[in-house]
Amino acid sequence: MQMSPFEFVTIFCSLILGLALSHIMRAVTDLYEIRERVKTYWLNSLWVITVFMWSVYAWWGLWQLSIDLDEWHYSQYWFLVTNLASIYFFTTLVLPKATEEGMIDLEKHYYSVHQAFFSLVAFSLFTSVAVNYSLFDKPLFSQLTVMPFIVGCSAVAAACSDSRTYHKFIGIFMFIMFIFFQVSDVTIIEYSA
Repeated sequence: MQMSPFEFVTIFCSLILGLALSHIMRAVTDLYEIRERVKTYWLNSLWVITVFMWSVYAWWGLWQLSIDLDEWHYSQYWFLVTNLASIYFFTTLVLPKATEEGMIDLEKHYYSVHQAFFSLVAFSLFTSVAVNYSLFDKPLFSQLTVMPFIVGCSAVAAACSDSRTYHKFIGIFMFIMFIFFQVSDVTIIEYSA
């Protein structure tokens, strides 16, 4: 039996998101094992949860491609892979590597990587706008294009800002946005023979 275009395309996409999820789960486990040397920071922990949800939600969203697209072009595929790769890259930045010795300060880590982290978050959100518009055929002015654009602009501001107050705000704001997107999702996956 021949693979459908959707199955072929999503194998690699699922691999990227699977690696992102595997990385974050491994990092959490590794840091837990040395928890006596880890100084936690609530904002960093909130981002770990948000990034985890983001990866899971991105994979869930791929299902819509099985319904909306009968054929693929390499440019569409490349664009989608680039978007998903950005999720992997910011996932690798959210937590530091567990070290053999010394204290690990998650607040210090957060602010040391915030420029790269939020640049990748902004890139992911801006490319999500384009993916939603071009692959999912969403109107240019819809919830799935306007909201990621607005949130992407706030991520650019976070990349440029050292304000701890702004970072606390954007962390809570993005967490709430991802809860909203997940709760408002009406996708149903069902088997059809």
